[in-house]
Amino acid sequence: MRGKKKTGKPSDLGRRLLCVLLAGSMLAVSMGVIGCGSSTGVKTSANQTFDIVRDSVDSGAWSGGQEASSTENAVEADGTATEGTQAQDTGADANGVYGEGIAADVSQKLIKTVNMTAETTEFDALVADVRAKTESTGGYVENSDIGGSYGTDQTRYAYLVLRIPAEQLDDFVNGLKDTSNVRSFGESTEDVTLQYTDMDTHIKALREELDALFSMMEQADSMKDILSIQSQITDVRYEIESYESQLRVYDNQINYSTIYLDLYEVNRESLAAGKTFGDRVHSRFNDNLYRMGQGFQDFLVGLLGGLPILIPVVVICVVIVIVVRKILHKRKHRKAENKESDSEKA
Repeated sequence: MRGKKKTGKPSDLGRRLLCVLLAGSMLAVSMGVIGCGSSTGVKTSANQTFDIVRDSVDSGAWSGGQEASSTENAVEADGTATEGTQAQDTGADANGVYGEGIAADVSQKLIKTVNMTAETTEFDALVADVRAKTESTGGYVENSDIGGSYGTDQTRYAYLVLRIPAEQLDDFVNGLKDTSNVRSFGESTEDVTLQYTDMDTHIKALREELDALFSMMEQADSMKDILSIQSQITDVRYEIESYESQLRVYDNQINYSTIYLDLYEVNRESLAAGKTFGDRVHSRFNDNLYRMGQGFQDFLVGLLGGLPILIPVVVICVVIVIVVRKILHKRKHRKAENKESDSEKA
């Protein structure tokens, strides 16, 4: 009986060792072919090794526990590949066709713009305060233009383009409303989510195309093919850089909201007209009274300011009047003397 057991089938340990030795020998052959530079031999040897291992697993050469472990690993590998394929299929293709996967992951991209016109009696203090608050929020002044006398009631003006972090836009605007008299206010929001997603998808597709071109270049044999592939790589890189540049512009506009601010210095802030009849009469009366006072002040300012010119003019006019009166007086006196002399002769 013992002799029969010895001459029977090999044990599980023997079968495992036989399978491992067989697989190792085939892998060694594959590595030798790679060293010789034959890609076809590598693929054939790798396929043969995979087939032998697969046949060994199917024939029950490995134990049941290892068989189950290998099956689970294969399922995980297949599941991962399937999920990756599904994720790729649900995304956008090179032509910009979107799927549900990418659209669900991309957050909403909004560009906010504010237009404000405000007036103040403390011009210098308000301009300095606006600059300080802009820097404290992490924003910056993109453009600034400050001018002199703008009119009778408005003496100075400032045109500012402010870039404020989007999450602090509301607080900044509310603070500006508290420190100045806002005459007009407008806010607009542009949703660029679709454009942003489209560009991002195109970049991913172009990068995949770029990787494929690099692989083709490694396998190219002739100089003509290499130059042709190199030209295609240059074009794809240019497209990627162009899309990335547009995305950077979008990112800047999304992360930093834009405020177009017009500030005017006034001697008296405008009052909002009420809705009732009494409020409207009161507001109009105060405006007219203020304008009358301003007109009288302007007259005095013009008169007193023109004294350096008026005084010499008045002096010259007085001198001319005196000279003319003397001349006329002399002529009148001569005529009287002539009449007297004529009467004596007669």
